[in-house]
Amino acid sequence: MKKRLILVTTVLAFSVAVLLAAQVTQDLTDNPAIQDAEVNFGSLHPQPAVPANHVMLPDDVTILKGGTVTFIMNGGAHGIAIYPVSKNTTREDIAEDLCQGGPAVCSLGAGTGTAQYLVTDGNGDVVIDTGTNPPENRVNYLPGQLFAAGAGIFLTGSTPTTAGTQVRYRFAEDGRFLVVCMNRSHYVNDWMFGFVNVR
Repeated sequence: MKKRLILVTTVLAFSVAVLLAAQVTQDLTDNPAIQDAEVNFGSLHPQPAVPANHVMLPDDVTILKGGTVTFIMNGGAHGIAIYPVSKNTTREDIAEDLCQGGPAVCSLGAGTGTAQYLVTDGNGDVVIDTGTNPPENRVNYLPGQLFAAGAGIFLTGSTPTTAGTQVRYRFAEDGRFLVVCMNRSHYVNDWMFGFVNVR
């Protein structure tokens, strides 16, 4: 009986230790939450050639509820749209619903670049319906959209000698949010998007 009690106690202690270690590992792999963050829309200067400059840096930030993200426009022809997504949404969930095949296949001159794409989150819910192109080189899907800047005229981007537009947005609710470049070529063709996590 005494040996069985020691064995059960040992197994329980080991199980608790494994669970605690797993939680610590998970906490270390998550981005630490900060009050405010900055995200570069486009590579810093000198910028690489298209499409390598159509990125968000960093493409995944974590802030505290009520904190802000300042989006800094680098280079030209960017716009910002923000949508809530499920917390389990990954980069792969979004990318798999965009144009596949790289610059040789995905362009406004090709049928794939002008086609309609239904972008879904980790739960399979439609977040963005890109529609087709023309009439304009924009992705501005309104249902669920929390914020948009650059829908009518793209925001002024930086040059090697001048600063670009900065857009600051305060996140009042917790969750995971998809941030996309509204320029259809940048988003649909070059996968220019990222995430903001709010805790």
